[in-house]
Amino acid sequence: MISKVILVAGVARSGTSWIGQVINSHPKVRYQFQPLFSYEFRGSVNEDSSPEEFGTFFKDLFQADTEFLGQKDKVAKGIYPDFKKDNPNILSFKENKFQSVIPPLLRKRQDVHLVGIIRNPCAVLLSWTKNKSEFPEGSDIMEEWRFAACKNKGPEDYFGYYKWKEVANLYLDLKQQFPERVSILSYEELLNAPEEKFKGLFERLDLDYSEQTAKFVTESTAGRGDNYYSVYTGGVNKDKWKSELPSVIVEEIYEDLKATRLEQFLQ
Repeated sequence: MISKVILVAGVARSGTSWIGQVINSHPKVRYQFQPLFSYEFRGSVNEDSSPEEFGTFFKDLFQADTEFLGQKDKVAKGIYPDFKKDNPNILSFKENKFQSVIPPLLRKRQDVHLVGIIRNPCAVLLSWTKNKSEFPEGSDIMEEWRFAACKNKGPEDYFGYYKWKEVANLYLDLKQQFPERVSILSYEELLNAPEEKFKGLFERLDLDYSEQTAKFVTESTAGRGDNYYSVYTGGVNKDKWKSELPSVIVEEIYEDLKATRLEQFLQ
């Protein structure tokens, strides 16, 4: 029986893979990767799904065991860790797409807790351009940074600055509506004080800070993986965008967010 559901969400290149693996490190958690993007579960629920349909989705997802959902190739290569489990009864999954499903999901299911990750938009944009599988060859960041037309092909896609704003505002709105079931994390604050911030998150999620979790948080922030999808963040230069992202983009973003509630994420 599933005792609770933890949804880890954020736009791509926000650090959701790392945070997802921290939650996955808990022995009682059954963690799945982007099910709504997977072949098996794509279209299984949407904004109009009923509480019962969401419940069926959770049960089926909890029992599913596929290469994609478990990211077994990354585990085999050491890009993702292989955690020991002890009769899991908590479902957690990550999504970068399909953000519009989150509000009705929270309204209709009282057993869901959202962990929303927000990273400095300048860092998100630079990280996006560095990923050859996500930033199409021949694309120009000066033309794509606002709307990301080269990548956003449907309503489920959330690339580019304006989509970052949409999602960040969505999470803050949901935090006001469901204060006990929404946790918002700043990626930069996590890098600065990982143990403190993750202990605080686990307390909010009513999870003990397991020995396995403590070990992974220490290891993941001490070493840096070579693979672009690595969840080992040690040595990450969180200010790299300051020297590599075109200054005109940075200036426009900072002016746009000045004196707004999103300015807090410009760290």
